[in-house]
Amino acid sequence: MVALLTMVSLEVQPLRSSFGKVFMGAAGSGGPSDDEFNRVSFLSHFEGSNNGVNNAFDDGSTNNHTITAAGNVTQGSFGPFARPDGEWGVSFDGTGDYLEIADDSSLELGSGNFTIECFFNVKQFDSLRTLASKYKTVDGYRSWRLVFQTNGTLGLDITGNSGGGGISNVKTATVFEKNTWYHLAVVRNSNTITFYINGTADSNTLSFSATPHDNSTPVRIGTQFNSSGARYYHDGFVSNFRIVVGTALYTGDFTAPTSKLTAVTNTKLLTCQSNRFVDNSASGHTLTPVGSPAVSAFGPFLTSSVYDPAVNGASAFFDGNGDYLSAPQIISQSGNFTIEGWVYTTSTDSSQVVCGGEAGSLRMVIESSGGNIKYFQDGVTTYTGSGKETLNQWCHFIAMRTGSNLAFYVNGTRVHNVSAANMYQGNFYIGNTAALSYYHYGYISNIRCTASAVYSEGTSITVPTAPYSTVTNTNLLLNMADGQAIDSAAQNNLTLYSNAKISSTQSKFGGTSMYFDGTYDEAKYFSNGFGTGDFTMEAWVYPQTQPKRFPAVYYVTNGSSNRVSVQFDHESNPNKFRCSVAGTVVLSPTGTNAEDQWYHTAVVRYQGVLTFYIDGTSVGSTAYTHNVGPETAFFGGNTPINAELNFKGFIDDFRVSNTARYTANFTPPTEPFADKGQ
Repeated sequence: MVALLTMVSLEVQPLRSSFGKVFMGAAGSGGPSDDEFNRVSFLSHFEGSNNGVNNAFDDGSTNNHTITAAGNVTQGSFGPFARPDGEWGVSFDGTGDYLEIADDSSLELGSGNFTIECFFNVKQFDSLRTLASKYKTVDGYRSWRLVFQTNGTLGLDITGNSGGGGISNVKTATVFEKNTWYHLAVVRNSNTITFYINGTADSNTLSFSATPHDNSTPVRIGTQFNSSGARYYHDGFVSNFRIVVGTALYTGDFTAPTSKLTAVTNTKLLTCQSNRFVDNSASGHTLTPVGSPAVSAFGPFLTSSVYDPAVNGASAFFDGNGDYLSAPQIISQSGNFTIEGWVYTTSTDSSQVVCGGEAGSLRMVIESSGGNIKYFQDGVTTYTGSGKETLNQWCHFIAMRTGSNLAFYVNGTRVHNVSAANMYQGNFYIGNTAALSYYHYGYISNIRCTASAVYSEGTSITVPTAPYSTVTNTNLLLNMADGQAIDSAAQNNLTLYSNAKISSTQSKFGGTSMYFDGTYDEAKYFSNGFGTGDFTMEAWVYPQTQPKRFPAVYYVTNGSSNRVSVQFDHESNPNKFRCSVAGTVVLSPTGTNAEDQWYHTAVVRYQGVLTFYIDGTSVGSTAYTHNVGPETAFFGGNTPINAELNFKGFIDDFRVSNTARYTANFTPPTEPFADKGQ
């Protein structure tokens, strides 16, 4: 699963409840707002410079080096500072992903009060799905588990200290909706266990006076252990997971949290809230990802601040197939230097260069076996410290030479320290080097190279919390925030193919839009999909005379059987929008849509029914219950190599939401989509 997610600088905001209410926080400042913004997975206003693209990189240092981009390397809004620490989440794809925290005595719930708490979002209830557990069936070792039922309720199984016997359980009366954020607190107070959903006590409670069984098994988020192989993997998102032992944090209905959870007294675990897998409690447990859980900026908190690349940063995405950046030589052979930045790797199918010089020089490589970070000095000598770049999380790295000492840091901790000889450097590369084919697959952000030792030598360095700026002797600064077609929900990097670009020729709002000339132009991003839940894809479209057949204006797919596509027919029914599912046209209007004018188009799935709207009027509905996700989303065509299915025209204000925005005919929007929560 590839998750290109990133959000914005956030403040305390409301959380939408499962019953359609909004818990209001502090008022936002100016401009339209959207109380469903925490369910938006893509939004672009396509506001940029005329002819703007996403693969033109600027060096922010005073040297203003020429940066050459190879392949399809692209800039976008997913970066390590997209959300403040505490407001991230973790995505699980339901097919083997989970996080594991090794058992110790601090994680035992004991005989007194406790609170297990988090935010969650579920994509489907097609089978039993475990939210979290400390549970295994071998030898009857059961402590507790939280499992979503196929009817959308949540069950708690908890076992007393008698071992395999004495299992107690309760299921919520609340039926949860798919693709919806909830706050959950499971609280034992005076031997009564209560579910609180968005701050309201569920009517079903459990009387439990025993000490939960000390089973010496890990806490797992996203699965359970079962000797029969029934792991019940979670399909969706988890944010701000907290275990508090000895305290019932809630003893009656309360206002659901609208900002990050903190390490209050007796907190033993606090995770799924940072840009990397880390326990923010004083316990400092190590988290072990299994499968491919991914740090995600798709979170539960609504925003009041609009994404700003100068504040929230950005990144470059490398697809592992010929993508890299190159610059002239920037580091001397014998002097002090600091090379630092961030990396988020999504595959270790092969060894990958993050950055470095030519053959015979210092470079940083993530090895295919285990994800260890290796540093090559003089092209031969290899240094591998204790640092790892675990998949699907942001990792901060530093290589710094002070005199004859060369030190390497991963996430602020020094992992190796050696005596460094002079090194040949040559040109500087990011994502590969000239002499190798170790192409990076994932994201790289905020590369800064300085001709001095920026930090004092020591065993640790504070990890930065904002994009880099220039410091004395900065020779290269790539914040990778020069993209022109960006996701204003800050969750995706958009790759543009061929001549796709920003244009001022036509626009619905704001003065520019995305233009596709009908000859191999296309835009593409990846995200986490919708599961079997509700969704909305919508955009303003300005079709021109199409070059051939029935080009796809925009579509989403995770396989041909699950493809949903909006097309502009030029062949069988000329000049007519239509919607197809799995290649079969299912929804087509009876009238003709003229070229050279703007139309609002929307595809909405609501409770298993897909409806196609043009200018707010339904042109038909059909049953569609397929699991969609993780998905690839395209607009401007079908594939980058098939000109017959490429769209010619303009697209403006494209938005994808994990909810049904429209369930009946509506008035099309008269202003740009809101890009904040309130």
